[in-house]
Amino acid sequence: MDGAIQRIDDPFLDRTLREVEEGSVDRQKRDAAWAIITEAVMDTGLFTRQSRGRIVTTIMQRNGVTKQTVYRLLRRYWQRGMCKNALLPDYVNSGGRGKRRKPGHVKLGRPRIIRDGRGSNITPDIERIFRRVIEERLLKEKHPSVTDAYAAGLNLVGAIRPDLPAKELPTLEQFRYFYKREYHFFDTLERRTSAVDFAKDVRPLTSTSTTETLGPGYRYQIDATIADIYLVSEHDRSLIVGRPVVYMVVDVFSRMVTGMYVGFEGPSWVSAMVALANTVLDKVIYCRQYGLDIDADDWPVQGLPDVVLADKGELNGTKVEAFSQAFGVRIENASARRGDAKGIVERYFRTAQDRFKPYVSGVVEGTTSRKRGGRDYRLDASLTLAEFTKTIIAGVLWHNNFHTLSKYDRTIGMPASLPAIPVKLWNWGLANLTGRLRTAPENLVRINLLPHEQATVSDLGIRIFGCFYTCQEALKAGWFHRGQGRRPQKILVAYDPRSADHIYIRPSSNLKEYWVCDLADRSRRFRGMTFWDVWLLSQAERRSDANAAMEAMKEKGKLLETIESIADEAEQSSPVRSGIVRQDLGAQVRKNKQEEKQIERHTTAFRPAKPERQTPAEVVRIHGESEDDYAYPDMTDLLFGEDGDE
Repeated sequence: MDGAIQRIDDPFLDRTLREVEEGSVDRQKRDAAWAIITEAVMDTGLFTRQSRGRIVTTIMQRNGVTKQTVYRLLRRYWQRGMCKNALLPDYVNSGGRGKRRKPGHVKLGRPRIIRDGRGSNITPDIERIFRRVIEERLLKEKHPSVTDAYAAGLNLVGAIRPDLPAKELPTLEQFRYFYKREYHFFDTLERRTSAVDFAKDVRPLTSTSTTETLGPGYRYQIDATIADIYLVSEHDRSLIVGRPVVYMVVDVFSRMVTGMYVGFEGPSWVSAMVALANTVLDKVIYCRQYGLDIDADDWPVQGLPDVVLADKGELNGTKVEAFSQAFGVRIENASARRGDAKGIVERYFRTAQDRFKPYVSGVVEGTTSRKRGGRDYRLDASLTLAEFTKTIIAGVLWHNNFHTLSKYDRTIGMPASLPAIPVKLWNWGLANLTGRLRTAPENLVRINLLPHEQATVSDLGIRIFGCFYTCQEALKAGWFHRGQGRRPQKILVAYDPRSADHIYIRPSSNLKEYWVCDLADRSRRFRGMTFWDVWLLSQAERRSDANAAMEAMKEKGKLLETIESIADEAEQSSPVRSGIVRQDLGAQVRKNKQEEKQIERHTTAFRPAKPERQTPAEVVRIHGESEDDYAYPDMTDLLFGEDGDE
């Protein structure tokens, strides 16, 4: 030190700035000390020796305290920042909180009141046992309770200290204290939870979904759920048809529902395709199909987004590539089992179902088993698919136009007078941020949403999945001319799995061009089927043909055996074996053939069949002569007749 004054941080700042709870001992001590010196601290006479003694004496007489107390309070007040909190006591330093104590012969901690025995300290040997039990049992995904881990630890303690009585064993409270002291809950929580559950439900959230968007129409979230309701058939309400699937497409920026699908098609690319196509559909026409009359301003959504975020499922693969390339829509897939990545649409499902559950019948309950006097909720189903869809649409319209988003995080520049209602946020965002959405013809969007596959081309037609198709454009292009036809070997086609009657050819690399092909007569048996039916029928046909082929090969073996047997018999009867020279046989071939032909003609000629009588014909005698009887005489009367003489 060279005697220069150095500036340092206030060592008492953390004490004077801390909050003091109402009614605490620290606060009572502080207020009492402040009452003693409050009238004198502003007196500048305290800074001179002559007047300081007189002021201190006055404080002592007025408050009944000692001189040491007054000087201690004044010194603390001046040293610690000259504020009221400077008089707080140093109770935070009491007890050695957080410091490790070295166990000795004396039992640490408070004495026992209820449990027998004095207890034992946690020695390094016991600490090693506790640490081993915690590491092996508690710090993993499938972990037992702390009580079970403690019980397992007692077995190890008994192994190294067999002489220790049960009442002197380490207690469960000591085990818990060691666990909390040595292992921070941040580390234990992550190790005791699976990586997926930790990321989805535990990890801290540092941002929001809205910050990832540039405005309305930039990012959509799509997801599906199975509705908690049973429906009945539209054709026969006595038939329960099960639970429908609901797909929702939600705009992230405004929380506006932009597309939907309600039907019995399971969560798949097919139903997701219908929901995405609904985003470009005129909502006035769509609602009119279900008996709802709306204005265009009630659901002003008709266009394609820049990004679609979906599960790692139906939109993960090559089926969506044509749609993505044709319209420049980027497809993003959330990680597996990470529903929090699409929290907006996931939360809407719960809200949408809570709206209709109290008012309709057939709602799924916790169990289907009937309690005493109860009833199976599936038997209460009364809504059809059209009626349920109408209910969902009505809920969507209310959500878009009237639902206030209480936890919506507003973007920069959004006026305070703008209510957090989806349609209001949508219209404001279009006017101030992103502008109008990209639109496209509905038919073109639907075709590019269809799955695409490579089909082969031959003179029989365009073949895909065992079905043959033709179209006028391909006929004019000469694809089906036999022999000299000029055709590509393979062609990219789009198909709708729900109907095998048509496919759509992509004749060029331009994804906005397509030809419609119809099912050829060669594949007429597939008319009216879905491609799922085609796949099942084709598989059954292949199975039948394969089984028949095995049977045919078996019978072919018998055929070859018969042919070989006939050939062997012919060889045995060959004239060569009789000593006749082959040159001699050749001289008579023409004559022999004529003789064989005559024999064959006589044998195979058609002749009328002569009827054969089952009984001989009746003989008519000439001149009434009787027929001589050459039968044996009848001796019945002679042998068995009655004797009249006796």
